[in-house]
Amino acid sequence: RLKDDFMSSVTHELRTPLTSIRALAELMRDEPSMDEAQRGQFLAIIVGESERLSRLVNQVLDMAKIESGNAEWHTARIDLREVIEESIAATSSLFSDKRIGLSSEIAGNVPEVKADRDRLIQVMLNLLSNAVKFCEAGRGRVKVGLYLSGGAVRVDVADNGPGISAAEQGTIFEKFRQGGDTMTAKPQGTGLGLPISRQIIEHFGGRLWVESSLGKGATFSFTLPLEERKAK
Repeated sequence: RLKDDFMSSVTHELRTPLTSIRALAELMRDEPSMDEAQRGQFLAIIVGESERLSRLVNQVLDMAKIESGNAEWHTARIDLREVIEESIAATSSLFSDKRIGLSSEIAGNVPEVKADRDRLIQVMLNLLSNAVKFCEAGRGRVKVGLYLSGGAVRVDVADNGPGISAAEQGTIFEKFRQGGDTMTAKPQGTGLGLPISRQIIEHFGGRLWVESSLGKGATFSFTLPLEERKAK
């Protein structure tokens, strides 16, 4: 049943951009005298939907590799401050385009952790882009925090968006489920970013979760265990 549900979801997610690409391509084929501005607009949509398809296929393959145990992991000692700084730089255009404020609070006494640098950047990019997606343009605020929390390092990505209901908090980490599914305007996305991110964090012995209430924003957090020091 789970396999059937998964295939049904994949098919649905593929069908939407494919339908759009085909419809617009046929319009341009059937109307050779189409206004150049409109043609350019259609081509931009086709490119965007093609990129969406590529992201979906890559994430489906990524999830399949992780779940089957065939994913490649490059574990090393990682400075999470560098991971956060690189991720913030990579998403800076998303924040500027929507005029969303971004701040950070990074503790100075956070030691390194053992993890895969590229995978952690993948997690951070997902959390930051999700925060931007749900913040109101011109009024959104996102704060990134890095702290020591007991025997672990903790990262928070907090936003002042619409928040997530208690019912949705239990489903957003499922495949192809997104916050806002019940809203009229469903956000763009594959619905695989959070499930993949949770799998990555759990692979390194950590935990990924959300704390939120409607109208009060959301904070996505993850922890990674500190390396145990062996006695000499």
